[in-house]
Amino acid sequence: TTAERVFEILDTEPEVMDRPDAKDPGVIEGRVEFRNVSFTYDGFARILDRVSCTVEPGEMIGLVGHSGAGKSTLVNLISRFYDATDGEILIDGVSITDLQQKKLRAQIGVVLQEPLLFQGSIAQNIAYGRPEASRSEIIAAARAANAHKFIMKIPDGYDSEVGERGGRLSGGERQRISIARALIGNPRVLILDEATSSVDTQTEFEIQEALERLTANRTTFAIAHRLSTLKNADRLFVLDKGRIVEEGSHAALLEQEEGVYRNLVDMQTELAKVRAL
Repeated sequence: TTAERVFEILDTEPEVMDRPDAKDPGVIEGRVEFRNVSFTYDGFARILDRVSCTVEPGEMIGLVGHSGAGKSTLVNLISRFYDATDGEILIDGVSITDLQQKKLRAQIGVVLQEPLLFQGSIAQNIAYGRPEASRSEIIAAARAANAHKFIMKIPDGYDSEVGERGGRLSGGERQRISIARALIGNPRVLILDEATSSVDTQTEFEIQEALERLTANRTTFAIAHRLSTLKNADRLFVLDKGRIVEEGSHAALLEQEEGVYRNLVDMQTELAKVRAL
């Protein structure tokens, strides 16, 4: 019975399929454009509602908004985990539905709030997206991710087993391994989803330093509830009920006294004061 259930899942046809004439995007520049994009999971409630925006190559975009505003859905559509219900998403002027999924996703790096490590060595986890990577390339990625020092303190170094889901490493160590994994793939588009949450101050500093190297010259979409981490973003997109309601730099949005972003910052500031007491 269990085997039947497993094979039933394996035999399920994916909802998102390549077209017969889908093409290799080659090395992309990273220009991402949303044209009137709407999306719904159930056919009724719109998670995204006619979103339009253009992000230039190398630009860092902060995605801000209350839970359920549509931030994660927006970045999931870029990776084409789902197809937009309406509208079109283009990369370098080409609709992503005309591109081969595997080739496209190979150029998109993702660093999640809870990184997923697999049973195996640290080196194998860093090279997961590029199993042919040399040891010197793995070490270079780890150095850039501020992970080399703690790795060398472990008895077996890069050959150390991480345990199930990375259980033998701390949260900050797992996060730096996931950053190294993203670096070694040299992605042109980068997605950061709460990459610095739930770590101590020193670890956050080291992760932020690694992220600065990772985001350099790459089109980046960063989701963060801790708004202070997005101060250096080129632009912020403030989402509310599936729409981009405000757009601009951190400083420019703070000048809007009744704006959604200004209210979010004020709420976090007040909350920080209460916690300090």
